[in-house]
Amino acid sequence: MTHQHCCPMQFETLFLATERLPQIAALARALADETRLRLLLLLVRQEQPVCVCHLAEHMPVGQPTVSHHLSILRQVDLVTVERRGPWAYYQATPLARAVLDALKQVLTERVTT
Repeated sequence: MTHQHCCPMQFETLFLATERLPQIAALARALADETRLRLLLLLVRQEQPVCVCHLAEHMPVGQPTVSHHLSILRQVDLVTVERRGPWAYYQATPLARAVLDALKQVLTERVTT
């Protein structure tokens, strides 16, 4: 017995996109936290890497929590870290800039439509 469907669907296209789903899901989880978004917004505005101690000064959480959030952002390639002695300096990646620009554009379009 065959099933009738309400509308045709192109599954070939859907299956091509699924190979990147784990990466997209990890990125979405990383961005789904307000503290991490605040950190990214701070970092994309900087031209040079910023020490974690300076980032912590601008966050409502302590330095260990800031470091934890930066580690999550680093795992999905939204930030890079450079060690300078005992200090860790973070910088936003081009991916972070592109993601934040895309989110801004989506939100702007949503508001205007």
